[in-house]
Amino acid sequence: MKPFVAVVALLVLAATAAAQGGGQSHPADCPKANIITIMMSAMQAFRDALPLDRSSLKACGAQLSKDGKELRVCLANGDFAIADMANSFVLPLKHKGQFILQVNFSNGAGIVPGKYDPAAGYGKPFWVTGEVKVPLGEKGTIVMLGAREGTAEIIAMSGSTVCGRFHLKTVAGHPQPSEVAGEFNVPMERSRW
Repeated sequence: MKPFVAVVALLVLAATAAAQGGGQSHPADCPKANIITIMMSAMQAFRDALPLDRSSLKACGAQLSKDGKELRVCLANGDFAIADMANSFVLPLKHKGQFILQVNFSNGAGIVPGKYDPAAGYGKPFWVTGEVKVPLGEKGTIVMLGAREGTAEIIAMSGSTVCGRFHLKTVAGHPQPSEVAGEFNVPMERSRW
C-alpha cells in the first residue's frame, strides 16, 4: 500500500507544479526550424544593404555570456561560427547580401526561459533588443532596430541548446519603422567573457 501512496503523492506534486508554471518546457514545444518571417527596417544602412535573402539561413547559434546574464541568438545567411556571429567588434560579413540577425536577451539574475520585453529598458530584468549586422563600410555596420514593442520568448534551454520565438518592432508612428520576427532552435556556446 505504501508504494501506491508514494506514486499518488508524486503525481499530485507534479500536477500542482505544472499548474503553477513550475514545470519545465518540453523540447516538443520548441520550433522545429530556424526561420525569419519578417526582417525590415527603414534605417538607411539597412536599406543600403538590400537585398538580404532570409529564406536560406546557413549559420544559426547562440552565445551565453560568461556570467550567464546575456544571450545573443544569431541567425545568418552566411557560413559563420557562433563566436564570430556574436562578436560586435569584428563582423565576419564579407559579401553584399550577407547579414546576421541578432536577438539580445538580458537578465541581471541570469538568462532563464520566459518572456522578454523590449520596453523593459537597459539593465532591467527580462529585456530584449534586436539588431541586424550588414557588410557596409570597411568593417561592417550594426543596424540597431530600436524595438520597443513586441516580445521574445525563450521556450527551453539546456547546457548546449536554446529555442524560442521573437517578434520585435518599433512603436507605431516611428519615423524609421523596423520589425523582425521568427523562431529559433540553435546550438548554444558559453563565451569566455
